[in-house]
Amino acid sequence: MAQNPFEGIQDKMKSLGSKIPQLDKEAMMNSHKKNLEALTEANRMAVEVMKSITQLQSQYVKQTFEDMSSIMKDMFSSPSMSKDSAAKHSNHLKDQATKAFEHTSNISATLAKSQKEIFDLMHSRYHEGAQEAFGMKEDLTRKMKTKH
Repeated sequence: MAQNPFEGIQDKMKSLGSKIPQLDKEAMMNSHKKNLEALTEANRMAVEVMKSITQLQSQYVKQTFEDMSSIMKDMFSSPSMSKDSAAKHSNHLKDQATKAFEHTSNISATLAKSQKEIFDLMHSRYHEGAQEAFGMKEDLTRKMKTKH
């Protein structure tokens, strides 16, 4: 009969396994659960931001079309282009440009705020996870010292 070449190794692994304490599987699972909860919350926040931006875009486009319609009605209601009507149209264009810049600023501010909130959430969870992992390491080290 052929002898198992790994028999000695298997015995040593069994002996070593009895000396090394088990990892706290429940703590690890809780840590992973918190990670998933943080990711879920970050995704929820991102979806809310996208809804907010979509709503801002929709309002902006609607207002722009209403303003342009009003400008066009005004422009076609006067038969000739006087200095007053040219100045009026110039002011309309200036107002539209100002609104566009304000809209862009609102979108940028919304994105910046949401990115900071999401980053802060994930950064906080990262540090909590690191502390949990450090605690598990200390617990494992303590168990190993008491076994010997």
